[in-house]
Parts: sequence; C-alpha cells; structure tokens
Amino acid sequence: MGYKKIVAGLVLGGALVLIATQEPRKPLVRKDLLVFGSGEIAAPLRDIFRPKTAAPAFVARPGGPAAKPSAAVLKADVPPAFTLNITYIGSIKLGGRTIALVLRGGQTLSVGEGDEVAPGYKVVSVTADAIVVEGPNSERKTFPLQGDRP
Repeated sequence: MGYKKIVAGLVLGGALVLIATQEPRKPLVRKDLLVFGSGEIAAPLRDIFRPKTAAPAFVARPGGPAAKPSAAVLKADVPPAFTLNITYIGSIKLGGRTIALVLRGGQTLSVGEGDEVAPGYKVVSVTADAIVVEGPNSERKTFPLQGDRP
C-alpha cells in the first residue's frame, strides 16, 4: 500500500511541474497592439446629441479646411424622402383581417392596416397582391407581392 501513495505523489508532483513550466496565458486585452498618439484628441465631426436639423458647428481640423455644413443639413424645411425598403412576401387572413408578412432588415414582420412598419411609415392597406405604405411626408408607395422563393 505504501508504494501506491508514493506513485500518486510522484504523479501529482509531475503534474504540478508541468503546470508551472507552461507559458503564461496571453491577457484578454492586448495592450501591445494599442497605438498611442500624441495625447491630443481631435474635435468630433458632429455632436450625436444634437438633432440632425440643426446646422453643425464649424470644426477646425489640423491639416485641412474647416468642415462646412452640407446643403441638406441647412434645409430643415424639406421633408425626408421615402426611404423604407421592405419586401412583401405573403399574407394571412385572420378573423376577417389581412395580415401582411414583410421582410425588413433581414427580419420578418407581421403588420396589418394601421400598423407601423418603421417609425413614421404606416400601413394603409393590405391585399393578397400588394401592400400600401404611407411615409412621413404622406407619400404612398405600393409594394407588390414577391414570387415564390426557391
């Protein structure tokens, strides 16, 4: 019985030696890959907390002219264009109401008349052949039913 304890001690000792001789693990944050600059931080191009309709402040950049506001930013009166991009893939009749299945941004949504597909875009009508959506500037766009997918 004494030799079993000796063998177990040797095995345990060998395991501890192997653990101690292994290379230390690399840290989770690789500080050696960080690039350190001069310590000066450039002014931001725009303030993310300021509404987009406000004219941006002129920002002086080293090595170039001051940033100028674009014409689109200065004209706050112009309503946004109809930019919604959806695909009408099918419909379901449920309790006398037609529910449309649409793809938007890789996700399938189920919407009916009066529902919002996206903020500012409201479903006006749903038929088996097409869906009509009204945009924020009261412009309407019809999305026809897409064919069967392979």
